[in-house]
Amino acid sequence: MGQSLLADTIVPKTTQHIVLKEQGTFYVGGTIQFRNPNTSSSLDPEFPSGNIAVNQMYVEYQIPAIQRYAYPIVFVPGNGHTGQHFRTTPDGREGWFTSFTRRGFVVYAVDGANHGRAGWDPTSRFAVSQDILPYTALEPASIYSEESAWIAFRWGPVPGTPYPNTQFPIEYVEEYLRQIQPSYRDPDANAVIQANLAALIDEIGPCIFVGWDSGTGNAMVAATSSPERIQKVKAIVGIEGYPGGRGNRPPDALAAQIPFLGLAGDFQSPTGYEDYAALLRSLGGNATSIYLPEMGIFGNTHTMAIEKNNEEIADLIERWIGEVVVE
Repeated sequence: MGQSLLADTIVPKTTQHIVLKEQGTFYVGGTIQFRNPNTSSSLDPEFPSGNIAVNQMYVEYQIPAIQRYAYPIVFVPGNGHTGQHFRTTPDGREGWFTSFTRRGFVVYAVDGANHGRAGWDPTSRFAVSQDILPYTALEPASIYSEESAWIAFRWGPVPGTPYPNTQFPIEYVEEYLRQIQPSYRDPDANAVIQANLAALIDEIGPCIFVGWDSGTGNAMVAATSSPERIQKVKAIVGIEGYPGGRGNRPPDALAAQIPFLGLAGDFQSPTGYEDYAALLRSLGGNATSIYLPEMGIFGNTHTMAIEKNNEEIADLIERWIGEVVVE
């Protein structure tokens, strides 16, 4: 285990104002590409052919006036979600973006390419609407519904019926649905996000990734994309995420060079998460898998970052970072 960076104890919970040194937004990655023919699906002459930005990533950040940790945290959402997943909870409490700022971390939250404030590339859809390309030219995409979330995210056994002890704030499910977005799902979509995260590492320097679902694998691919980036990424936390399909698994021997914490919630078997951590350890890595019910923490689902006890889980993450991340 390493020594704590700048603090030995968890910051007490407080409702006091946060004093910021700086906050802002910027974009990384993507390219400028020429679009011809018309850039409007309506063929409006006010929108002639020309250059547009595509596949960029939107980044939001906050720097507290008092920094207690040497390295910033970068929050990476999964498919169909944006940095908003970490900004606030459906029931209006602080999200981890604010909570970890309060704890003394510099924080970043990203909207992946073709999500949210990063915008999206409509070229193929416009071309199909104008009969320039066949519908098979459309990027594979998914629409996420409340009904699918109930099962896939394990809020309950069937849509509309929560588990008795679920930590998800069911009364505010409609607020949560407002942040879900359609997203491209082919391997190229992940490759773009991975390239953007690699560019972000180059931009901000040494950092810690907290990824959710596919955001974990995308962060790991970006972190292991060069020897220099492996050295810069000081740790990766996977919130119910470990590298899997769709092009988001780096070579295991490279991933083992970065400390890894995997967190898994209730109502499932943790075997897959535990097996991945064990694989990294067998390759010499510092990898930990935590199944929350074994810690006496019950009722958490795939959306644990926004659930009623999200501060308790943030405590676990902060404590682990203090133990394994050294200057």
